[in-house]
Amino acid sequence: MAEKLEDLAVQLFDAGAVRLGDIEAKVGRRTPIYFDLRVVVSHPRLMMAISRQLQTLASEIPHDILCGVPYAALPFAAVMSVNSNTPMIMKRKETKLYATKKILEGVFEQNQKCLVIEDVVTSGGSLLETVSTLRSEGLKVTHAVVVLDREQGGVGVLEANGVQMRSIYTMTNLVKILKDAGRISDETAEIVSDHIRECQFGNSV
Repeated sequence: MAEKLEDLAVQLFDAGAVRLGDIEAKVGRRTPIYFDLRVVVSHPRLMMAISRQLQTLASEIPHDILCGVPYAALPFAAVMSVNSNTPMIMKRKETKLYATKKILEGVFEQNQKCLVIEDVVTSGGSLLETVSTLRSEGLKVTHAVVVLDREQGGVGVLEANGVQMRSIYTMTNLVKILKDAGRISDETAEIVSDHIRECQFGNSV
């Protein structure tokens, strides 16, 4: 049975996947809300529920193969691959320095359509790094499905690089759900809204 998005958001919060406070994020940036999907690997039912939501988005996009952005999105890509019987490949963080010396693990063919899976998009940089590698290996990449769009410019950056993104949540609707459920205060919701407006990334990534 499919989870309601509202219920799933609350479960993610209760599992510790949504953290509040003045938190240091990537490259020294600070954020009042941090989304850490790595904890979900310890909650199989949650991981399955998120993967089902991503699969619903993916079902509307033509693709031959899946690739999760390392590392947080890999478990979701693996569950989606098994559930939909769709082949998956994995991008290494760095090229293997021995034996095959591959940057991509798995079996694929030139010009296959690869759908990218990501957990959170802020500026879009991490996702684009994976897209660039996939394209350099001869795969076609035009779409990505993600759990959370932080609404800080990543969608525009991706579109400028030929990638359409679909997300389960935007930061705005996630915060509204958590506020309505009594998990975060009106004051915190306002701080997050201000942060989204003030911290925008351009399409020069």
